[in-house]
Amino acid sequence: MLLPWLSLVPALFCVSADSTDYSTLHMDSVTGVLEDFESQLRGTLDQTVTELFRELECCEGELCQLLLGPVTLAPSDVSYLSEQQSIFLKNLVNHEVDASLVEHGVVLTPDGTTVSLSPLLSGIAAGLQRSHKETLHATPLIANSTNSSVVELPLTLEPLVATTIAMDLGKAFLLFHTNQSQVALGPDGCWDSISAPQKFTLMGAPSTLPDAFINGAMDGLILGTYLAEKADPPSNLSVLLKDYYGGEGLGGESPMQSNFRRKNFAALVSKEKLKMQVEDSLLLLRRLNESNPLFDGLTNEELRSVANQAVEEFTALYVECPAIIPRCMWGARPYRGTPTQLQLPLGFVYIHHTSTPAKPCRSFPSCAADMRSVQRFHQDFRGWDDIGYSYVAGGDGYIYQGRGWHWVGAHTRSYNTKGYGISFIGDYMEALPDAHSMELVKNNFIKCAVRGSKLQANYTIHGHRQMGNTLCPGDRLFKEIQTWKGFSVRCFTDKGVHRCI
Repeated sequence: MLLPWLSLVPALFCVSADSTDYSTLHMDSVTGVLEDFESQLRGTLDQTVTELFRELECCEGELCQLLLGPVTLAPSDVSYLSEQQSIFLKNLVNHEVDASLVEHGVVLTPDGTTVSLSPLLSGIAAGLQRSHKETLHATPLIANSTNSSVVELPLTLEPLVATTIAMDLGKAFLLFHTNQSQVALGPDGCWDSISAPQKFTLMGAPSTLPDAFINGAMDGLILGTYLAEKADPPSNLSVLLKDYYGGEGLGGESPMQSNFRRKNFAALVSKEKLKMQVEDSLLLLRRLNESNPLFDGLTNEELRSVANQAVEEFTALYVECPAIIPRCMWGARPYRGTPTQLQLPLGFVYIHHTSTPAKPCRSFPSCAADMRSVQRFHQDFRGWDDIGYSYVAGGDGYIYQGRGWHWVGAHTRSYNTKGYGISFIGDYMEALPDAHSMELVKNNFIKCAVRGSKLQANYTIHGHRQMGNTLCPGDRLFKEIQTWKGFSVRCFTDKGVHRCI
């Protein structure tokens, strides 16, 4: 999938303890191995990463040395990885997509999303390096063997941003720009099993930057920045990853945790800064690969245009839009029968609450279980073909796919073909959903639906109770949505009485 000459920093590690099931590709396996590794090494976080570089002989390439080095690769007499661990690791360090659309070098995380280890751990290494205030571009690091000239990093290039997202984002759009890739970004995929994941298959034509790689890149930048700015970083990498992916967060008033990677990424890297970093990355790649035909005839202005397009599309899809958990990840049953296609764009959004389950879910396992419960109720007791809602907002920072963008739902009788039914998990007669859940729907999801031509720009928002005899979406939530852009009072005649609500 990734061209060898464009290969960036290889993944540092993904190791496993001897008791680990080496066929299970879950972040818990990674942290379990790290605990074993750290117990043997008994060193600092810096020493852990450095020793893993050495044992795995990572960062030997010129580009890696420029961005993260020079890293000492001198052999050591002591090995902290067993042969089985090393084999397991080597199967994970190379991110690629094979001909059957199986993505390798990725693991499932406790928050229900999938990440590539390569950009994640490159970001951690770059953050540790920055914390020591090493100025990589102050002096030449490597002499270009092709023309014996000295290669230096552009003065404005930040290794932390470059190693996580900028370099690979620039490469992805350069390949797309030159018609060597069908798509520029995405897609997401599905695991064969959530409890014991072994194979991750993409849901469409692959780019060189699938969703899992982007997730890992965002996490790498977030964790790298945290380590660079933290006066007393954790001594164990396993603890860092457990806190970040386990839902505990890394402290502070707005804890950093993987569920909110998009929001935290946006707070760290502006669109303008990312454009500059992508442009610098492409200029550096061209300098290191002057003989490659991919760069033939490309001017600085054209590279700047590629960088601009890359950041605009990436920001729209992966920063400003919410992450959506697909049906395959929450364990949806198949649709019964043949779905009816919607005629897009639609003009309405109907807001619901589930009522039962009554409590908001705040983790992937509980939200996924609630989604399955709602679907069972709708199919088995209501007799519907599928879960009725188009999408559902969990309390864990994610939107869950119901019937999706394209299929008629069963959420608002007589109006299912006119709009999307968006529900919040919980009962909101007296309380509101979590603020971040409302923000996702109000400020992200609806705007992205308009931008993606799924929803008309002059859309109207109604509460479910405005369309029929129901208390949905709850008194408190209904009062809240009356303040949202697009909300409209609806007047109708009910049993001879004219009402406006």
